[in-house]
Amino acid sequence: MPDNNAELWGVQHLMSLTGMSITNIRGAKSEFGADETGIDVVFEMAGQRFGAQHTVFHFDEGQVPSKRGSSARAEEETAARATQTAFAMWTNPDYRPALARRINDKIALASHYPTSDLVAEMWLIVSASLNRWGALASTTIMPHAIQVEDLNRLFHSGLSSSSFDQAFLILHQSSIVYGWDRGTGWRLVADPDAEAREQHRKEMADLIFTQIPRFHRGAA
Repeated sequence: MPDNNAELWGVQHLMSLTGMSITNIRGAKSEFGADETGIDVVFEMAGQRFGAQHTVFHFDEGQVPSKRGSSARAEEETAARATQTAFAMWTNPDYRPALARRINDKIALASHYPTSDLVAEMWLIVSASLNRWGALASTTIMPHAIQVEDLNRLFHSGLSSSSFDQAFLILHQSSIVYGWDRGTGWRLVADPDAEAREQHRKEMADLIFTQIPRFHRGAA
């Protein structure tokens, strides 16, 4: 079932991380009534009404072809309710198959609901790495695993032929945002720790490829 609070919070956090002038964020059901429109959240930007579909990434979605949803999320929520303590869960470092399922499912859904007469633009917002109890592990995407080249290779074509005008992938715990539009494709929009992460990567590369070999040569 859709989580209306998570949908609203997804747009609010996107606004906070990117500095976009988004206002009056509200649920689409209250805006358009009970009928299904394919829109989850409505908001204002530049004096116009925008709409968004929101979805949550789970690393194990699609691993069992005949099963929908995320077993990992259900397991994590059950453990959180039962123990109220931290616990370990294996996560799949290859986020791409599960992300493809989320994005492609939303592209297919949006094709059934023309929205051009309701909103100026339609956005897709994918939330991952949720920073809340019961969803920390099952929604995880490791920041270092994402490559813009992969996002463009896998999703640019499908999104370009969809009804979405923009798309965003948010790693909430890390405050990282990747954005897409037809003109520029995918790009990194927000990452407050990018400089520190790149410095760490350089230090590790120097340690592995320079300092350790130099030590061994000296020891020999």
